[in-house]
Formats: sequence, structure tokens, C-alpha cells
Amino acid sequence: MLGANPIRGAIIRVLAQHPNGLTSGAIERELGVSYQTVFRHLQQLVAVGVVTTDGEEVHHGRRVIYTLDRQAVITTLSEYRDFLLAED
Repeated sequence: MLGANPIRGAIIRVLAQHPNGLTSGAIERELGVSYQTVFRHLQQLVAVGVVTTDGEEVHHGRRVIYTLDRQAVITTLSEYRDFLLAED
């Protein structure tokens, strides 16, 4: 919808349904897409601040829990709405 990436949207939706967060593997299983695809999109969502992790940036050898920052999503959607409707 409106150029939004459907995989990122699906990840946001899955995380919204799991407020305690999920691992990338659990998200992969929920969506039925490859781990690499999920991981790449999670990195982008973390970079823009709508998804957070339970640890530091380097997660070698441990399970990382990804959670949705609902307020960041609301803010981002509001800013996008203002941009689309030229209300900036």
C-alpha cells in the first residue's frame, strides 16, 4: 500500500501481536519467508527505530528478541501522513 514494503509491514504486524517480542526465527516461521529476508528487514526496522532489540548491537551466539516500539510506529505513520498530504 502506497509503496510500503509488504514484508516490513508483515513484520510490524506480527510483532504487534506479540508484545513480549519474538526472535527472528519465530518471525520467519510466522511469515513463511527466508531467514535472510526477515533479518534484512529487521535491521532496517531497527535502524529507523520502530523495532528494538533486547541487547547490544552485536549478538554473536545468542538469541535476540525483537519488539515493536508502538509509539515510534504511530509517530512515523503520522509523519508519513503529513508528508503525503503536504501538511508539513
